[in-house]
Amino acid sequence: MNNSEPILRQLVWQEIFWPRPLDDEQAINLLRVWSSQSHAPQIILEARADKQGIRYIVGTQRRYASAVRRDIERLVVGAIVVADDADRLPAQSTRRVSVNMPAQPLEPRHPEGSTRALLASLTAVRGSESLVAQIVLGPRFTPQLTPHAVAQVDQGITSLILTGVQPERRRAIRRRIEEKQGDHGFATFVRIGVSASEEDRRRALIGGVVNAFRSMVTPGLRFRVHFDQTHNLNNPSPEWPRFASGQRLSAVEVGMLSAWPVSEGKNAYPGQPPDHPRQIRPSFAVSDADRIVGRATAPGAGDARLGLAPGDSCHHLWTMGPTGVGKSSMLLSLIIGDMEAGRSCVVVEPKDLIGDVLKHVPPERQADVVVLDPLDDVPVGINPLDGHGRSPALVADQLFGTFHALYGDQLGPRSSDILRHSLLALAQREDASLAMLPILLNNRKFRQSVTHQIARDDPFSAGPFWHWYDQLSPEASAQVTAPLMNKLRPLLDPHLRHVLAQPTPRFNLRQVLTERKILLVPLQKGVLGPEAAQLLGAMVVAELWQAIQERASIATKNRHPVMIYLDEVQEYLRLPTDIGDALATSRSLGAGFHVAHQYLDQLPQGMRMAFEANCRSRVFFQLASRDAKAAAAMAPGLEPEDFMALPSRHIYAQLVRKSAVTDWASGVTLDIPNQNSSPDKIRALSRSQFGQSKGVIERGLRSILTPSPETGAADGRRRRSQS
Repeated sequence: MNNSEPILRQLVWQEIFWPRPLDDEQAINLLRVWSSQSHAPQIILEARADKQGIRYIVGTQRRYASAVRRDIERLVVGAIVVADDADRLPAQSTRRVSVNMPAQPLEPRHPEGSTRALLASLTAVRGSESLVAQIVLGPRFTPQLTPHAVAQVDQGITSLILTGVQPERRRAIRRRIEEKQGDHGFATFVRIGVSASEEDRRRALIGGVVNAFRSMVTPGLRFRVHFDQTHNLNNPSPEWPRFASGQRLSAVEVGMLSAWPVSEGKNAYPGQPPDHPRQIRPSFAVSDADRIVGRATAPGAGDARLGLAPGDSCHHLWTMGPTGVGKSSMLLSLIIGDMEAGRSCVVVEPKDLIGDVLKHVPPERQADVVVLDPLDDVPVGINPLDGHGRSPALVADQLFGTFHALYGDQLGPRSSDILRHSLLALAQREDASLAMLPILLNNRKFRQSVTHQIARDDPFSAGPFWHWYDQLSPEASAQVTAPLMNKLRPLLDPHLRHVLAQPTPRFNLRQVLTERKILLVPLQKGVLGPEAAQLLGAMVVAELWQAIQERASIATKNRHPVMIYLDEVQEYLRLPTDIGDALATSRSLGAGFHVAHQYLDQLPQGMRMAFEANCRSRVFFQLASRDAKAAAAMAPGLEPEDFMALPSRHIYAQLVRKSAVTDWASGVTLDIPNQNSSPDKIRALSRSQFGQSKGVIERGLRSILTPSPETGAADGRRRRSQS
């Protein structure tokens, strides 16, 4: 015998987590496979009950443990087997049970009713009491032919002495004997163990289990109860006793007595965990460099985490769940990881996420933070009219696309015509800002200073248009522009104009991509108003999209990943192009969008279709009925009830791994670390580096209202190059 032999012979225990419902055919097939194995290891099945519920344990020699686990998980779809590290509470009293006529099979009239009765008897424990039903599976029996003459199963001793062995003539009994003889089976010991403070209580608990067994008998059968030594149950031998015979049970009978929760439907059995949410182990292991979404919760997952690589993040992540379920916590965890890894980040959101981000900025990244807050006293600005190498016509066209994405059919033909010409006129002025747009339409002197030369240079389009517009009376002009001005007036909101009225802001969105900045855009709708918040958010995202497209000129290997977070995405993802095409293009350009919202009906149809087609990583929290049905349709093996039953912070995640979509897994979001940075200091640093004084911004905007001597209708401002 080699040195490892004693270790291999040790009895080890594993816990089984059955799927719900547990299919009867799969469970019996598992037992038949075990009963047909040539090496025939001893297997011990236990159903252990305490006040927490029922646990299912399987014991075998260490050498066979992995094979037993493999059999269970492969033959019973959804079953999970893990090492059982819990203490096996010793029984104080033990009984062994057998049937009086082992040739006949157990055959309950209502199998599910008998299973329920058995589980109910096991869960009768209270306080510190425990109860266990144990079946030791020993030598195997293969299917056999039944002899022509079968002895009468209930022949008495007197009859046997006087007349000899009589044949069994009852057809029903012969049929049952043939069924049992023709099935795979085991030599078995069936034991019941109990731990309770009083003898009467122990007797009652054992009696309850025996009574449940009795619901499975056929006419003439009865269970016998024998006293047994407790160590046979508490410390069973890893091998079948040499001279023990046991009692033959078929695979079907073992399934009945095992207390396994077999069911044809979704029956709520006593002592069983809830059917939903289903726990699913992750199909791959993450590395230390991966971005962590959460921690796996399935049995046997241990410390496994759910995550995706930075490169795979560019396949985009879609998360959905109502307020309060933990979306912001998950996004915050990802953002913290991105900041610590030195990646570029953009966060646009209307709630408190950015306030939490500012509490967790690593010291070495604090100078990279840009807080574009329209409520700031020294606001950071953006100028979507800044060409940055683009022609004025392209700038105007892209901005018009953003407005059209925001307002759609609300922009009628006339409003669209006015908006196009106005944007093109401003795009040709070097000191233009978007806040000038409503002023252009309302202030004749400023308009003439902008359009005089443009109209002269383009006598086919701009010239006739501005000539027509300038001929309108103030009343007619107000009437013509009223539908458009309703949409442009938020540009002059005091908070918004301080961001959008900076002709030469100290920050350019392209710095996010070139200098790995962390751009935070808080949009508090309660203070800004929903229209102003939506408009600014859309402008930021559209300008970022233009910067992302410019990465096409950079070699692929030099495109470091950029992570973009859009909470309440339906408000801000308004691009001047098809969203699906934009997401597909962003993936190849190294930008990963993380889009979050509360429920599906918030999304326009086109946006939802784009997410379904292009957001290949998905993280869903607890969902309401309608959304749960839609989520289940995307998640084979999960049901709407699974998504509806998720506790707070718990998730189902389907993540991309090496550019391939993996199976869904269950998890819980990570705990947020303690605060390690001062939001006030980071905001102050952002102001000093990138902000401009409101006074300077206001004086610049007011200056265009001051009449200036018209020199040939121009005011001395330089025009942008048309190239």
